[in-house]
Amino acid sequence: MNYISEKIIKFRKEIVIFFLILTVVMGLCMSKVKINYNMQDYLPEDANSTKAIEIMTENFDDSISNANVLVSDITINEALDLKNEIKEIDGVENITWLDKVVDLNSISNEEEFLNSDLKETIEKYYKDKNALFQITIESGKEKDTVNSIYEIVGAECAMNGSAVEQASAQNLAMEQSVKSIMLIAPIIIIILVLSTKSWIEPFLYLTSIGSAVAINLGLCLIQGEISYVTLAVAPLLQLAVSLDYAVFLSHSFDKYKGQNKDIKDSMKLAMKDSLKSISASCLTTLFGFVALLFMDFKIGPDMGIALVRGVALSFISVMVFLPALILCTNKLNDKFKHKSLLPNFKGLSKIIVKSRIPVLILLSTLIIGSYNLQGNNTYIYGSGEPDEGSTLALDTEKIEETFGKNNMIAILVPIGNEEAEINLGNDLEKLDFTENVISYMTTVGPNIPKNMVQDNTLKNFYSDKYARIVVTTTLDNEGDEAFNSIKEVQNIVYEYYDKDDVYMCGNTVNMYDMKNTVENDNKKVSIITLIAIFVILFIEFKSIIIPVILILGVKGSIWMTMALSSMAGSPICYIGYLVVSTVMMGATIDYSILITDNYIKNRKTMLPKEAMTETLSSSIKSILVSAITLAFAGFALGLSSGEGIVKSLGLMLGKGTVISFIVSITLLPAILIILDSTLPKLSLGLDFKKKEKEKKILKYA
Repeated sequence: MNYISEKIIKFRKEIVIFFLILTVVMGLCMSKVKINYNMQDYLPEDANSTKAIEIMTENFDDSISNANVLVSDITINEALDLKNEIKEIDGVENITWLDKVVDLNSISNEEEFLNSDLKETIEKYYKDKNALFQITIESGKEKDTVNSIYEIVGAECAMNGSAVEQASAQNLAMEQSVKSIMLIAPIIIIILVLSTKSWIEPFLYLTSIGSAVAINLGLCLIQGEISYVTLAVAPLLQLAVSLDYAVFLSHSFDKYKGQNKDIKDSMKLAMKDSLKSISASCLTTLFGFVALLFMDFKIGPDMGIALVRGVALSFISVMVFLPALILCTNKLNDKFKHKSLLPNFKGLSKIIVKSRIPVLILLSTLIIGSYNLQGNNTYIYGSGEPDEGSTLALDTEKIEETFGKNNMIAILVPIGNEEAEINLGNDLEKLDFTENVISYMTTVGPNIPKNMVQDNTLKNFYSDKYARIVVTTTLDNEGDEAFNSIKEVQNIVYEYYDKDDVYMCGNTVNMYDMKNTVENDNKKVSIITLIAIFVILFIEFKSIIIPVILILGVKGSIWMTMALSSMAGSPICYIGYLVVSTVMMGATIDYSILITDNYIKNRKTMLPKEAMTETLSSSIKSILVSAITLAFAGFALGLSSGEGIVKSLGLMLGKGTVISFIVSITLLPAILIILDSTLPKLSLGLDFKKKEKEKKILKYA
């Protein structure tokens, strides 16, 4: 470390220039990174719905619709003209309307036609002078295509569907990112000003970590594309979890500088002194994020790669760029010194130590109760419902009031078994949630030979290998009822075809596959995170009991966070829960590590209560800075985003961080004092100052 620190000090100006240039270059690269707004693209490749989409794309000209467009106060002829106009828009792969199921050329009297025997069929597409078009928009062109449709049909029309949701997310992405940064940036600056002794220091911290964030986002270009969730979450999380690295180094530098040492020697000692605490903090966070790489749902690896790389870059920036930056601005920094604006928390520390028994009983009871309560949570697996009052929410309400819910399931079965197709179609039509079934057997009929049907029509139902059956349902996109209905459809299909030969897709089917994938991922990620963090803590503390205490504390915080959602009765985004749990295990455990490490050091020269009082006095300030930063990063995401996943993830992270902070400074000290005599017995090389009773026993032994 001495060799590296000497080189950093020697070439400090060159290092500052290099990092600043690299930050600008990576910032420019950042604008070239492609953003993916389709969560279904992150399903594993072997998921049935993923295979279904691939097979349908390969075998059929048109895909299942992903957008509904309602236009009011329009005649049938005007709707036909509008349909042809929309069809010409770049990105519109297919548009379905009334003319696809009914011959409109034979209409002589529109009023008689609307009240004919076909009325039930007609009203699925045209009702009370409202026309509902079902559109398939090409993947990757959602934003431009939806905006072009709005230009043609006018702002008073209504649109919904997965493609419209993605377009809405794209339109709001930049606005929401700016809002979240505008919310958190002033708060972080205020926190850092309060916790440091210079008006300049906060900007040095933000420059070093901000540089790492910009470089990380620029390097996303290597991945080709990232999800909009990663774009929204990763930069703020990287900033929040790694800001304390800068604080550790700076505080250590001030300590040695205060001993009247040369600033170069002070920085060399500070880098060596803070390396252990920064490395330990970095490793636990890093391995927490590494667990995301093992998720089958590819949003995990997408976010995990960005976060792992981000934490590593923050570590490098703090250990290389920040020392050089501090030395280059040392004189300026000294000119703008101020007194510490935060209290020393000595009084609070004494209160916490004195009230340790009641605190232990209260929080233990809350954690046990929370463990039972958190099992009652309701989960969502997609993007969730649009914000109440948003254009998307109002449009969806308008479409459903006029035409009801319109949720399609596409079923691909092997070609050649006409009897099975007929029976399957009949069984599907009998389901309570089925609006209609579109297949060759239900639309054209088994009595008409295929060679008598036009190729364009036949291609809608058959390829060389598969028959396609499209079921229009009234199902919600997700939820217990919707998922049970998908199981019911699957069971009916499997009566006629082998399970391995059938493929299904559609919003609800995709959500069903997503549910199964992320629930399996949860078990995997939890185990990997627990093992990795236990091993790191075991190596750091050379103890069996300390890792167990620290991990249980964080798990308790997670259960309490989940219990709050259960009590509120609000559904939780499962992906958000999974990510937040991983972040809390990897990041907020640092609070417990710092307290435990300081307690062990103080315990060598002090008795338990005195050691813990001193530990909390010196630790709360550092933990508070980190906790407030991470909590406000979460709340900023939750309050600024209209996207269900990002909003849920942010609010959970904010609440979870606050709870982790409280548990770390109250429950953990109580446990460490109570188990004080047990800690050395279950740890290697842990030597505490002897209590008076122990001294007397040793004296007479």
